[in-house]
Amino acid sequence: MRKMLELKYIEKLLEYVSSDIYSRLLACRHICFAHDKGAFLIAFHFCDIKNPSLRDERVCIYCGADELVFITDNRRCIELMSDIDAKTDNYSQLLQFFNDLTSNDVYELEKMEDRITDLEDSLITETRSNSKDTSNIIGMRRELLKMKRYYEQLALITEDLTENTNKAFSDELLKRFISLDKRMDYLLNSVTHLREYITQVREAYQAQVDIEQNQIMKVFTVITSIFLPLTLIVGWYGMNLKMPEFEWRYGYPFVIILSIAVVISSIAIFKRKKWF
Repeated sequence: MRKMLELKYIEKLLEYVSSDIYSRLLACRHICFAHDKGAFLIAFHFCDIKNPSLRDERVCIYCGADELVFITDNRRCIELMSDIDAKTDNYSQLLQFFNDLTSNDVYELEKMEDRITDLEDSLITETRSNSKDTSNIIGMRRELLKMKRYYEQLALITEDLTENTNKAFSDELLKRFISLDKRMDYLLNSVTHLREYITQVREAYQAQVDIEQNQIMKVFTVITSIFLPLTLIVGWYGMNLKMPEFEWRYGYPFVIILSIAVVISSIAIFKRKKWF
């Protein structure tokens, strides 16, 4: 018999498990406890990978040979469980639920990979970096972190189920749960790969920012190098001393020509050295 309850009725699980196990359920983010009577107590936080920015919602399941109690407030999980034929055995319903829950996740991860690729292409083609690129990278990293934690929960749960410590599953059903566990591992590995990919994009973006900063510092260095000799000339002739050049008829034009020559010579040297 299948029961579907709202999360506020989670205390109903005390009818099936002890208070110690119930306390563990409330304290842990996820749990998969195999009961001696051929039942499982499962809990995890559902993450909608189509929109990972949404708040995670708790899902609790008690699955035994005679009872299947499904507790959550998440609409998608409720719809998935409602679409499953209640006439099938409870273990098959549990398997079907997890299969349906992750059936299209591969395609969503492919979309995420395409988003990262588009971001990488835009960073390469852009002439100058901007704050929007930084926010996009940070946002994707946060989404992938939520996905990673989500699939880690599911992978641990399916791993515990495949151990079949209470001998609840038949050999045929166990094979199907093992297949489900492999899918969870694949999804987790895919998210890990995407996290490494976005990290590489972030490092490439940071390298581009460093190059731009180096170019700016090079410009300032060139300008400083040009005006440094002029500063020396100003300091030299600005001293409060009587110099022969002050009485020379062409002293002022000489200083102007000398300053222009210094600037032109500096620019020519920098051009030859390819400093700008």
